[in-house]
Amino acid sequence: MNDQTAAQALEALNPRVRARFPMIDRDSLGHPRVYLNTGAGSLTVDAAAEAARSAQGHLNPMPGAVVPGEAATAALHKTTRDLVAGFLNARSGREISFHLSATAALFDLVFGLRDAIRSPKNLVVTDLDHMANVSPWETVFGQGLGLEIRRARLTGEGTLDVPHLLSLVEPRTALVAVTSASNGNGSLVPMRNLVAAVRDRAPACLIAVDAVHHAPHGSLDVRASGIDFLVFSGYKVFGPMLGVLWGREEALEKLKPYRVETNKDVLPGKLEMGMVNNASVAALGAGLEYLLWLSDLLPQPASPIPDRAARFRFVLGAIAAYERTISRRVLEGCRDRGLPGFRLFGLADPERAGERVPTFAFDIAGLSATEIKRRLWERAAIQIADGNHYSAAVYRHLGRPEGIARASFAHYDNARTVDMFLDALAGLEGR
Repeated sequence: MNDQTAAQALEALNPRVRARFPMIDRDSLGHPRVYLNTGAGSLTVDAAAEAARSAQGHLNPMPGAVVPGEAATAALHKTTRDLVAGFLNARSGREISFHLSATAALFDLVFGLRDAIRSPKNLVVTDLDHMANVSPWETVFGQGLGLEIRRARLTGEGTLDVPHLLSLVEPRTALVAVTSASNGNGSLVPMRNLVAAVRDRAPACLIAVDAVHHAPHGSLDVRASGIDFLVFSGYKVFGPMLGVLWGREEALEKLKPYRVETNKDVLPGKLEMGMVNNASVAALGAGLEYLLWLSDLLPQPASPIPDRAARFRFVLGAIAAYERTISRRVLEGCRDRGLPGFRLFGLADPERAGERVPTFAFDIAGLSATEIKRRLWERAAIQIADGNHYSAAVYRHLGRPEGIARASFAHYDNARTVDMFLDALAGLEGR
């Protein structure tokens, strides 16, 4: 299925997709709204909310093998780990662990590596990243152990300055921490090429990827990319507040994480502190099953899709193709409508829509980010975000440390929601 066919198929399926999200056009009080804040958390699919309720009410708290309730809990954990492994094209559910959040997962990972990386080694982080993939490395290895933490900068157009990052990498570089899609302005990182170039300079270098913002927008293939660790969040993939960490089994085996004596030093549970949140695990599984449901609705390729991992790649490839049409429509509208005082940050050329996800940071001259958000809400019932969006370095780079307005779309959006947003921006002219 080519990109045009995929985009047309998802456009046709949009009413069925939207029907799966109970809050798609109503806020928590039942009032009409347009939700353009997926960057701060996707809408929750119906099955995920129901799975959380069912698990909370029926599952045994602890997994086990004797009593039916505890066996069902153990089965849920395994089933969801295996689903995540398929979603990431990982080798096994043993490589998956659950955490309070992606930030907590990264802190757990960083602490687990504390004995493996010592001076005179250095680490590289980036100014494009969500701070969850910057502060843990700076805190534990920089402030705590005194290692050099190098920061890769952004280009003038708001993308990762890959040549600058590579100039920071040398044989003593122990780890590069990088995002796959910017939470701040939506730009994508060419991960496979970057990983290969890093390994040319530092063959033993570990690579940790924050895929929180990328996860709902495109395929994540940890084996093909050649990385060592990856995190994402359930609340960005239509499910619960839950952090997920993947790591190559050989790398995870070497970690020395926070661990109470009674928690066995074996995968997958060695990285999980305390009891796993069964309701969140169930909701995560349901969110991922929703993607498989959607994959079955798409026009199928001539050759059967061989396995679950391939089904995830198939549907996420279609989502990426559809969302490029969303991005192009936004970018063309911002370019052609002559919006007064409007400035878009990041890649603005519609021809480069494939180099970003549909997340748009912008400002309007004379209005603060909070005032833009307030006016869009009060005048058009459009919900966007304001602030630094956990991407403080991005906005310092842009000269907007106080924060910026951000509208973010997903595959449940359509041409109508884009046009409503553009019309509302034009309506701010009469402020």
